[in-house]
Amino acid sequence: MKRTEKVYLKLKEMCINQYEEDGEIRGFSTTEIANAINVQRTNASSDLNSLYKADRVIKLEGKPVLYKIKGDARNMVCTGNAERDEFDDIIGSDKSLKNSIQQARAAVIYPPNGLHTLLLGETGTGKTMFAKVMYEYAKEIGKINSNAPFVEFNCADYANNPQLLMSQLFGVKKGVYTGADRDRTGFVEKANNGILFLDEIHRLPPEGQEMLFYLIDKGLYRCLGETEVLHKVNILIVCATTENVESTLLKTFIRRIPMIIHIPPLRDRALEERFQLIKYFFSDEAATINNDISITSNVLKALLLYDCPNNIGELKSDIKLCSAKAYLDVIMKKDTMVVVHTEDLPAYVRRGLIKYKENRDKIDKFINGDIIKFSKDDNSKQIYIDKNELNLYEVLEDKRNKLVGKGLDESDIKLIMNLDIETYIKRYMNDMSKKNLEELYKVVDKKIVDIVDNFLQLSGKELKRQFSERTLFGLSMHLASSIERILNGKKIENYQLTDIKNIYPEEYKVATGLRPIIREKFDLNIPDEEIGFITMFLCLDLDETSENEKVGVIVAMHGDTAATSISDVANRLLGEDFVIGYNMPLDQKFEVALNNLTAIIKKANKTKGILLLVDMGSLVIFGDMIHERTGIPIKTIEMVSTPIVLEAGRKALLNSSLDEVYDASINLSPYIGRIYKDNFEMQNGFKEDVIITACITGEGTALKLKSILENKLRHIGNEVDIIPLNIENKKEFKRKLQNIKREKNILAVVSAFNPDDDSLNYISTTDLFDNQKIDNLKTQISYKGTIKTIDNMKDIIIENLDLDAEKYIDSFKEFYLNIIKNGVDLDGDKLIGLILHIACAIERVLQGGELIQIENCKAIIAGNITKYEIIKTSLSPVNKAFNVFLSDDEYTVIMRMIYSV
Repeated sequence: MKRTEKVYLKLKEMCINQYEEDGEIRGFSTTEIANAINVQRTNASSDLNSLYKADRVIKLEGKPVLYKIKGDARNMVCTGNAERDEFDDIIGSDKSLKNSIQQARAAVIYPPNGLHTLLLGETGTGKTMFAKVMYEYAKEIGKINSNAPFVEFNCADYANNPQLLMSQLFGVKKGVYTGADRDRTGFVEKANNGILFLDEIHRLPPEGQEMLFYLIDKGLYRCLGETEVLHKVNILIVCATTENVESTLLKTFIRRIPMIIHIPPLRDRALEERFQLIKYFFSDEAATINNDISITSNVLKALLLYDCPNNIGELKSDIKLCSAKAYLDVIMKKDTMVVVHTEDLPAYVRRGLIKYKENRDKIDKFINGDIIKFSKDDNSKQIYIDKNELNLYEVLEDKRNKLVGKGLDESDIKLIMNLDIETYIKRYMNDMSKKNLEELYKVVDKKIVDIVDNFLQLSGKELKRQFSERTLFGLSMHLASSIERILNGKKIENYQLTDIKNIYPEEYKVATGLRPIIREKFDLNIPDEEIGFITMFLCLDLDETSENEKVGVIVAMHGDTAATSISDVANRLLGEDFVIGYNMPLDQKFEVALNNLTAIIKKANKTKGILLLVDMGSLVIFGDMIHERTGIPIKTIEMVSTPIVLEAGRKALLNSSLDEVYDASINLSPYIGRIYKDNFEMQNGFKEDVIITACITGEGTALKLKSILENKLRHIGNEVDIIPLNIENKKEFKRKLQNIKREKNILAVVSAFNPDDDSLNYISTTDLFDNQKIDNLKTQISYKGTIKTIDNMKDIIIENLDLDAEKYIDSFKEFYLNIIKNGVDLDGDKLIGLILHIACAIERVLQGGELIQIENCKAIIAGNITKYEIIKTSLSPVNKAFNVFLSDDEYTVIMRMIYSV
């Protein structure tokens, strides 16, 4: 960061503090600001005058002259500590792109001029956008001037003419080749003091890559046709490619690009991020046409689920295309409401609806209405469209006629109609539930309501479920419309009939029971298509407390009676016939057993998934195989026992989620639970940090100690769980601590009782008010949080440097501990930069590379001898680990990074 920017940020901080303390901002003198940031007064004066000329600060004449930040004081207080930057506005900055952004920040801030970077990613992943954000970030932190250039060059544009490509890049002298009628400046010169973005870098020929070598190494280049004159530039190069770098780029070129950043494809990003992208692109289109854009819920489902091989770029194009179609409809019909329907989507996008049923749980959380509206102001809301004036058949007929009119083929119409049938029935039931029984009698013949009521009671007994009023109201209204339609000789069509019969055979069989009743009461014959609709009402009861919405528990074991014996015992103890047993005979073929168990699981699944408890052998892998076949969520536990089955059944009957049932069951076993926890801890490398407060006088006192401690540990940047314990005696205290230690990492124990355990950091209730003790605890907590940041850099070291990452990270932790003992406090960006810089320095020494040389190095050291000694001594673990000795120039760079000298 440039000194001027440091002066500005320090002045802003001082103004905010002054406003918070005094309620006004009076300003600060040049001397006060210079002392606060530890720079010469003359330098501070020069920087403040530059900021004044740039209209960023206010200058108050007087003796002394005072400066303050330009802008409203209250706004400064509200935004002063936000610490957001350009990267934070990228969708996925806190999830799929978190690691990539961390690398990009490090690349930009790395001294002295940043690290040349290569972006790897498939077509359409957003590499160009990412490079532009790096550029904006560089301007934001003062790494480059606010008017610095961002020059973009696509090597693919001239791939068939290497000579022309290199002339565009490096410039050309007049007469070098036919058509070179004058000297031309290249993109390298245009990017001087800024960023040069080279897209499709793999299309740069080997001779072009070699010409970049010299530019990267020396900052010098020659125009095409020049032999003696060298031009000097100061640029940061960001490259991008969709190809395998090992096969398309020279190894010598790759070695010169120290930072390689992977941009993930759309398929590897969370659905939440895809949803946010869809919202962003529709809002962008709304702004373009200066009109709100609405989409149907099926459009959103398709966009969330279709295969998008060209990633974000393709998603954006498809949204632009369907928006344009919908806008054209508005112009043609002279309407005002722009609505994107499923039929406006390209056929390959509509095919995404095929995946909806297997992804229903993931998708439905984004959909709360039939229509989602996007405004040009970047706000979206979901609403229901009232179609109560139409009955179900009219709605579906109207929908089909529109699809036919749009020219869709029969297979696409069937796909859309299948989803719409389920959607409309669900909403139909939901709307009808708002009516009470008396209102229902006003619009539906009481005879029909009574028939439906009796039918649902009989169906409930047969299907072992209880139907809600929603089903009674919805089915009564629907059946009245159905009878009227049949009496008028109108045809009933159900485009989902075949699927309904296959997916819900039991419900379909029960639904046929209504046929003879209607024949007897109304002398009408209900067709199969109508039986299909009635089946859907039985399946889509919206009562959230339905007994069916429980995790299924299935025991599968080898032998003739082993599984059913355990399940029978569990069911007797649970008081319900809930757990299912499957016995696999020892001579049964693999495929037969797999098919049998698949059928049982499909029948047992009631939307929440299945916990499969097995003994050994092939049964262990059946869960994954059946999940692949059916899409049903399945978790498997092996080494089954009766206590595990009991616990699984108990948790499932309490309506727990699949993960909750699985965790409770797996942790019950002294063998499986221990293995599971050990594996978790080994994979994650740490246990959760906690602090214990305890008191013998009751939990209330322990809670009070917790409250005091929380107040003292505020603002340290890392949250730690504080657990209050109520204890009766010292023996019980020790036992509880040992139990906690198995799963947690105890940072400290605050209590009047000393647990007499040397492995624990004991703080007495008196020490709780000892500032030194609390400061030590704060340091310990901060150090723990920073260690996780350091550990997270291991993968970056592995990917980008030829260095033993494990050894380096371990030795860096020792170095970091040494410097914090000497009062050094590093923010996140500075820490990341330091990790990378020292790693690169070690690599340079090991490979015999060119060493850094600092002007006036000896004078700088002489003026900061204490800081120099701290750095040199603290770095000894790193030097020792790699058997190297860093130069004084390198120590000076590190000292500058840490102390800003």
